[in-house]
Amino acid sequence: MNSLGILYTTAALMAAVAIACTALCLVWANPAWRSRLAPRKDAPEAPGSKIGGLIGWPARVGSWLVSAGIGACALVAWYGCYCVLAAL
Repeated sequence: MNSLGILYTTAALMAAVAIACTALCLVWANPAWRSRLAPRKDAPEAPGSKIGGLIGWPARVGSWLVSAGIGACALVAWYGCYCVLAAL
């Protein structure tokens, strides 16, 4: 019933999304790289975590929420890829 071409295409696309989300999660977890992804232009340089104009614990909480969201997206994509390959 299932077309192998559709399943392989779906698996390849899910794997591409999973790899991209995993890479983005790893980049976001590194503070030096994170500042390149989300630069602050509205405030002078200050010590501590600086995301979106926030300094201190709000920035850390927001950063961890973003990291958790990207990580969850990567997990769902990896699981989807696994399920599609298991259907073959």
